[in-house]
Amino acid sequence: MFGKKASAGGVVAVVDIESGSAGVAIVKTGGPGQVLAYAREHLSLEERAKESLRSAIIQALVAAGEKALTAHANNGGPKQLSACYCVIGAPWTSSFAGSARSKLEHPAVITDKQISALAKQALADQKDIDPANLLEANVSRVLLNGYPTSEPEGKRAQVIDVFTLTSGCDADLKSAAAESLAKLFPDADIVWRSSARATFSAVKQLDPVETCLVIDMGTEATDLIGLRKGMLEQRVLIEQGVRKVLATFAKDKPVEETIALIDMLEKDQCETDVCEALRQSIAKAEPELVHLFGEALAKLSATRKLPDELVLIAPPALAPWLSRFFARIDFTQFTATTKPFSVRIFSGAELPGIPHNDPSIFADPSICMACGLVNMELSR
Repeated sequence: MFGKKASAGGVVAVVDIESGSAGVAIVKTGGPGQVLAYAREHLSLEERAKESLRSAIIQALVAAGEKALTAHANNGGPKQLSACYCVIGAPWTSSFAGSARSKLEHPAVITDKQISALAKQALADQKDIDPANLLEANVSRVLLNGYPTSEPEGKRAQVIDVFTLTSGCDADLKSAAAESLAKLFPDADIVWRSSARATFSAVKQLDPVETCLVIDMGTEATDLIGLRKGMLEQRVLIEQGVRKVLATFAKDKPVEETIALIDMLEKDQCETDVCEALRQSIAKAEPELVHLFGEALAKLSATRKLPDELVLIAPPALAPWLSRFFARIDFTQFTATTKPFSVRIFSGAELPGIPHNDPSIFADPSICMACGLVNMELSR
């Protein structure tokens, strides 16, 4: 139920699949960890039907895998990998939280059997995912008498709370990915993980309180995740990502060109008429963007107001503008404090378990989170 586990200190493949790209890293786990090789393949920023997008993503996965393996071999790395961890994000996955509680008559020593029984109860109550599309089901947190613990077995408590994370996945994408990964890494066991789980792991390392709103903008979709004390409270998916957002800023122009111009604007390196036209276009398009995110935030805060701490995961060229957007726009009606969002741009450099001698990987927040998750799991 809770997935296989490779041994710490081994060399594993870490695969990250998002809405418009696929990345592959070869990682030596244990201790601080070490990324031995890495490659990511991005799709061209054009509109595609879902089937076409799925096929293109798998092609990107194969290309990135081949590049990473070639670089690994050229560096003299071992051919045999002990496992392949595949982390899949929006819009291909959906994740839901579950919980179960047991209140004993008297404080008693907690057993693994009790925790497992509560986990199964919490997972059995999860009806939002078709079992045929299940990607992962795991215990995300255990509280004893209201306090979190990573090792509950053998401790005394009267109240046990078990929280679970269940994720489903696009069946066709998972099947195609499994076939490709089996060819790329024939000796490795494939372990499936969701981007939500990787996000939890990253936030836990960034913020001991683990209470924040996470906005993860990918190429074709944006994931909004409300976390409270390390547990998923709510999740909303917007089926618009970098491509559509930038297309509204500069209609009929290549999205790649718009990204480059925004990056130049952020660095005060663009004073041409084209840049001024883009500034005006962004100002005109902003109300539509406010409406788009306002609707999503309203859904997230329908049952409970959101924390004002916001962790932003976005392409480096767009992240500074988005950070100012979320901090400047009045979204205070959705926060518990009625204060504006305090935005923190996620950087993989902040995570332990990612080698600081390879700065190129820090421009890829998704693969950093995936590698951080795997190294954390295998270093326990």
